[in-house]
Amino acid sequence: MININFLANRVNQKDKQKERDVKVFRISTYILIAIAVLMVATFAFKLFNTLQISNAEKKITEYKNSILAQENVEINYLIFVNKLKVISEIYQKRSNKQEAMNYFSETFNGKAEIIGMSYQEDQGGLILQLSSNNVFKLQEVNDTLDSQELRKQYQNIEKNVLTRTELGNYKLTLKLELKKND
Repeated sequence: MININFLANRVNQKDKQKERDVKVFRISTYILIAIAVLMVATFAFKLFNTLQISNAEKKITEYKNSILAQENVEINYLIFVNKLKVISEIYQKRSNKQEAMNYFSETFNGKAEIIGMSYQEDQGGLILQLSSNNVFKLQEVNDTLDSQELRKQYQNIEKNVLTRTELGNYKLTLKLELKKND
């Protein structure tokens, strides 16, 4: 009798199917492992970033508190600096006034006498009253006031009032702008 195996073809197909299933199983296992690794890596990265952001926020809060704690010191420093500026300006104005008085006292020595002075703080000007005992000395004073040397020192000099007293003395009122130092 002859043995005919009708299932041999079927067994062959089943073996091939088993081999394909093993390959698919291996590939799917590798894909599953890769996905799991990616998920763990993503979670770790997210956790790391969250910790970094948390640390950064803590540092920002600390710096902010430190700055706010020093705000009072900064305000006191700014007030102190502004006071120094004001004192410096006052001293400079006083210095300019003193310098002008000395300059005109030396310039008019022997020609005229400074009999009055008033300081205009808001305009930065000085009003001088000069007295001269004769017209020739008054002419010398006028020539000096019109000289280039004096105009270099004080550009805005205005001669306001000229009067003659009963005793024959001449009084001249000058208005001048003090030098401005930057």
